[in-house]
Amino acid sequence: MTDEADLRALTVALAVDALDGLGARRQAVHGAVRPLAPGYRMVGRARTVVVEATDVIPEEPYVGEMAAIAGLTAGDIPVYQVADGVEAALFGELFALAATARGAVGVVVDGPVRDVRQLREIGCPVFAAGVSPYDTKGRAEVVARDVPIVCGGVAVASGDLVVGDDDGVAIVPAGHVAAVLREVREKVAGERGARADIVAGTPVHEVWSRWRVF
Repeated sequence: MTDEADLRALTVALAVDALDGLGARRQAVHGAVRPLAPGYRMVGRARTVVVEATDVIPEEPYVGEMAAIAGLTAGDIPVYQVADGVEAALFGELFALAATARGAVGVVVDGPVRDVRQLREIGCPVFAAGVSPYDTKGRAEVVARDVPIVCGGVAVASGDLVVGDDDGVAIVPAGHVAAVLREVREKVAGERGARADIVAGTPVHEVWSRWRVF
């Protein structure tokens, strides 16, 4: 199985199980960050973004927001750390179109987004902690990119692997990716066998003894 195939097999549950075994037991972003539509799935590289509150209306708005999108490359997932109290939407239809055009494969926002209908129509996998109609101008601003952040209670660095699906979002630190993919490869094979045994009526304790997966 190639690394590409391993990535296709990766789910949030498999990622956090593998990370548990490596001693990294708090890598799931808090449950408030949810997909905007069921069935969304993403696996890609984190590109971190820091958002702070402001009450200054700039002469040239959205400079940091646009720079964060313009810096994306194929396979990236922008991950936004949003300061407490920010009620403005950090991501919407046009940014989603621009990010997708740059090759982004999803987005994680520990704060609000807007243009929900349009985002669903675009199909960009957006995971966010809320929805707000408010614009960022004079309310919030991007102050840094590609620096260590905390998103949803989890430390994130650019280059970490981001996994998202209906179970939420997990962050796989870059140094753990190879080990996680090896563990996932083994567990997927074990789960395949366990699934077949369960369907065939094998008692659950026997399934555990044989495959050691659940």
